[in-house]
Amino acid sequence: MCRTKAVPKAIKLGLAIIFDTMNNPIVLLSPSKGMGTFPSNAPYVGSAPVPFKAETAAIVAAVQGLSEAEQKTLFKVSDSLFTTVQNIWSLDNKQYIDPSQGLPGLFAYTGEAFKSFDAYSLGPNALQRAKNSLAIISGLYGVVNGDMNIVPYRLEMQSRLSVGDYKNLYALWKPLLTKWLNKQEVGFAVNLCSTEYAKAFDWKVVTVPTIHVDFKQMKNGEQKSISAFSKQARGLMARWIFKENIQTIFGLASFDLDGYRLYSHEGDHMVFLREG
Repeated sequence: MCRTKAVPKAIKLGLAIIFDTMNNPIVLLSPSKGMGTFPSNAPYVGSAPVPFKAETAAIVAAVQGLSEAEQKTLFKVSDSLFTTVQNIWSLDNKQYIDPSQGLPGLFAYTGEAFKSFDAYSLGPNALQRAKNSLAIISGLYGVVNGDMNIVPYRLEMQSRLSVGDYKNLYALWKPLLTKWLNKQEVGFAVNLCSTEYAKAFDWKVVTVPTIHVDFKQMKNGEQKSISAFSKQARGLMARWIFKENIQTIFGLASFDLDGYRLYSHEGDHMVFLREG
């Protein structure tokens, strides 16, 4: 059942924004822990610079300055995986900012959302739109776009890492990412981030009209948010937006892949539900 309810929050979006065609929506997506390895078989090499070089360098220094015990606590990985994580974080600081070998942002991540996004099978027009308009929110880089190279890393936004005077990554990134989003010359933003990464923005201060999208699944007669399924759906919607060249907020309502249908649209929040 799909129900659409008008609420005062919808006024924030503005009727002109809702009904008019808008170019270049920006899509916000969470990263994944899983990442690709060198050499990359991506169809191009990224050329865009790292957007927050000083902050990324400070985070690298903070991680590398931790003792082995502190790193184990930070990353919460098994002893067998910890050696791999140590190696990831053992590069020279400059390699994280200007990698001599890098993975293009669209092809750097391998988790559930990115398996569904499947950048390798996008046509040339959709791939170009994704390069221009997909923003992957990162605990290390702040923003990873499709046309910048990065090195594999492991760092969650909610990690308890202090960086200089900042008690955690949210304190560092929230003002920067909020300002960054407000400077984007886009018609609207589609927030497909998980809660962990959506919290990296101060939505009360964001001026870009934004639709926040949630995915839920029916299980035993109840609506559930099953993490793996929601990750897959976020990647699938991001892919669909670029493949179908979705240009309006109302256009998002027609998303119907993998059994999902619009369940509710209240103000700036859409919920898509999959039965069964």
